[in-house]
Amino acid sequence: MAETYNLVLVHFPDRQSVSDYLTIRNMMVGPAPDIDVYVLSVATPPPANFWPTMAKRPTLIFSFAPTPIDPAARGRRLISRAVSKMEEINLMKQAGFAVPEARLISSGLTLDEADWGPFTVVKPNRGIRGRGVRLVRTRDVGWVDTAKLPADHPLFGHEFVAQRYIETGPFIACHRVMTMLGRPIYCVASTATEKHPEFDSAGSEPLNIPIAANSMKRKMTLCYEEDVIELATSLHASLPHLPVMGVDIIREHATGRLYLLEFNSHGFVWHLSSQIGCSHQRDNGINYYSQFHALETMAEALTEATRALAT
Repeated sequence: MAETYNLVLVHFPDRQSVSDYLTIRNMMVGPAPDIDVYVLSVATPPPANFWPTMAKRPTLIFSFAPTPIDPAARGRRLISRAVSKMEEINLMKQAGFAVPEARLISSGLTLDEADWGPFTVVKPNRGIRGRGVRLVRTRDVGWVDTAKLPADHPLFGHEFVAQRYIETGPFIACHRVMTMLGRPIYCVASTATEKHPEFDSAGSEPLNIPIAANSMKRKMTLCYEEDVIELATSLHASLPHLPVMGVDIIREHATGRLYLLEFNSHGFVWHLSSQIGCSHQRDNGINYYSQFHALETMAEALTEATRALAT
């Protein structure tokens, strides 16, 4: 008799539509009769007999964002684990990918402008949707005690990272690729609608300019650039323990070279049906579901993962 499996999909009501998981479950009924799919909401405690029922056969637990699961529950866990931006950068560098050089800003940090370049991107070590990502002059990079900011300030208590500035052209641009279990789900290019001001490398006045594409007026378009998509999927293949990634990639204007910025280890990148994702799609006339047949791709990936990894 062929082995049968359980697949538990953890749903975040504030971050995705449950219909995504219900559709995936329906898609798996015919091709994967050996897998029973369960949807478990973080907003509702599971029934008392839920985990004992799961314990009767090999189980895979999938959660695109961090969530506690009963340690005694049976099953292989594919659950996102949030780490800092600096940790993400180090993981990508260790895997051999091109990442703009970065340093955690401490009280003793000094950057050599001759080696580093005249401009530096300063950003929070924990992402907050582009807030606090600024372009400054390298000579002005220095530690700030954010614990002295008002407690309700968005940057209160944050560490900051200094990262070498990569020029993406007169219109600031960035790519985001959502991957799930190593497969591309959507790829979107964000491009500022207005040119950035000329940056005078020899100027004496301080700079403090927003530089993240998601912190300014922008146009979002579906992207099919093969090298961008391949880079994102290659990164996911190098870190296969992560269920989903939101891989941010930039292209250097002068050389065309691609650089990885981060992969959003917190996992909250299910913008197929998140509130922010739906607004982006509506405002820009795009559809994340149709680009790479998102739900069909997810159903196939989850079927393969369950059969290969369930314990």
